[in-house]
Amino acid sequence: MNFPRFLLLSGLLLALSIPCPAQRRRYEPQLNERCPLEGALTRLEEFDSRMQAIIVRGSTHVSTLTTARNGAVRVDAIELRDDSGNSTTGVVVELKDSSRQEASRPADESRSYIDYAEIDRVIKAWDRVVKSDDTITKLNNFESRYRTMGDLEIAVFRQTPGGAIAAAISGGLCDRVRLFLSLDELIRLRHMIAQAKERLDELK
Repeated sequence: MNFPRFLLLSGLLLALSIPCPAQRRRYEPQLNERCPLEGALTRLEEFDSRMQAIIVRGSTHVSTLTTARNGAVRVDAIELRDDSGNSTTGVVVELKDSSRQEASRPADESRSYIDYAEIDRVIKAWDRVVKSDDTITKLNNFESRYRTMGDLEIAVFRQTPGGAIAAAISGGLCDRVRLFLSLDELIRLRHMIAQAKERLDELK
């Protein structure tokens, strides 16, 4: 084999061996198939998923926000304890999208955890995202977003020049739920998270 042909074949084999991100197949869960994810994202999630252990769960419902677009966000303060005396606390945020509900299936729902140690960081980031406006970029449209360790994401954006500023919250991994909100609704949710932390502080 001559040298130029060797180089050509080597380059072709190398190109075929490199994965192409654009060809990654979107995950589509099959019937009764569990989400193929390894490892918990938060301590609360790890605690809640333990097997062969007695888990005691305490919770206080803080509030539920019903959005203007047939969605709802429920915020609970929770404490988890096992039979060895270990415990952890935090916030669970449940999203429900009733606008996609059909007679044949229930509304889409998701649950995201926020560990107690992360709450202050989330609130500070929330405050910064809510204040986003056209000054953060010189381009026509903007988006500012923040995602927690438990994969709860908030976003503030304007997608059309001169249009209103909107907000969104999303959660879930394999079955992600996204709700569109007004800025006022996003601010109310921020205060619900803060209220949940106050409930947890009362345990100390």
